Amino acid sequence: MTYRRLRSAVATREAIEAIPPDAREQRAQHLVARERCQRLVAAQAAVAAALEAHERALASVPAAEADLKAARAKLDEVEREVAAAMPAA
Repeated sequence: MTYRRLRSAVATREAIEAIPPDAREQRAQHLVARERCQRLVAAQAAVAAALEAHERALASVPAAEADLKAARAKLDEVEREVAAAMPAA
């Protein structure tokens, strides 16, 4: 640690020690409450993003079902064609 950083750290510690214990406790509680609030907001944002992704996924289900139905129809058509060609061969 450089001298300047050490001097700054010492000054910070001395400033904190100069604060009355009650005010220090109140400040600590305030910081804890603020950190909890920030975590709450972040968690709410994560849930909102997950819900949005979920809704987009659900919205794409009908299109995926239609694509699957078309692919199965094509497969059935090709299987019938192959089955029809087999006895002729």
